[in-house]
Amino acid sequence: MIITLTTDFGLSDPFVGIMKGVILGIAPDAQIVDISHDIRSYDIVEGAFLIHSAYEYFPEGTVHVVVVDPGVGSARRPIAAFRGGHFFVAPDNGVLSAVLDKHERSERSASPTGRSHDKCEPDRAKPSIDVYHITNRSLFLDSVSQTFHGRDIFAPVGAHIGKGTPIESVGPRIDDFLKRPLPKPRPQGDKTLGTVLRIDKFGNIITNLRRRDLSDDFTIRVAGLTITRLCESFSEAQRGEFFAIEGSTGFIELALDQGSAADKLSIERGDEIEVESASSNH
Repeated sequence: MIITLTTDFGLSDPFVGIMKGVILGIAPDAQIVDISHDIRSYDIVEGAFLIHSAYEYFPEGTVHVVVVDPGVGSARRPIAAFRGGHFFVAPDNGVLSAVLDKHERSERSASPTGRSHDKCEPDRAKPSIDVYHITNRSLFLDSVSQTFHGRDIFAPVGAHIGKGTPIESVGPRIDDFLKRPLPKPRPQGDKTLGTVLRIDKFGNIITNLRRRDLSDDFTIRVAGLTITRLCESFSEAQRGEFFAIEGSTGFIELALDQGSAADKLSIERGDEIEVESASSNH
């Protein structure tokens, strides 16, 4: 079985390695894949964006353990979820909001076993989404700390599900899980306001804009800079040029050829992007 890990733990501390040790102690045949451990500390939105962008590229039956948990030790619930053939284990703080948003993707429905996915079912079919409050303490480590639920709850529960424990056995099904959708572009007069979702390792500014949000004669304004060019590939840009590009996640990115756009413009996640078309000025 495959178990993925997505956290804000970084790699300078032993937390990720300890979680892997717990998983392998329960499911020694597990293949563990790191999606990312470099999410900004406590940044639930960035965690939601990354798991939403990555999970569909794994085989059905994969278990995704996501730990971005600023509320660890509080009354927030641990949850397990199933969607489109994939299993998720995470805190109930909105980090799975994009994954569990039934309007966000159009997966074909599948059974909670992850093994009877109907490839011929129409795209319009409603996705199967099931969420459970994790209360079955027999799936936890013997001692549960108030500061490391990644080790004591999420890793062991993910390992048990990966080994075949039915997701229904983790606890009662719930419908009131926390929903914190990714921010959407919003109209403001004759303009559209976008939001920075993430800054990647290269300094590219990943926005919540899609290609459909840009007219043929668009103008993007950010940090006093105007961008009017949408490149099809990074190689189209001139050295030192700021440009827009549709990234691999399907969102519009703002980039600087062979440089960090975010550093040059002092942009951070959550900053606003302004978009307008030339035709709106007439």
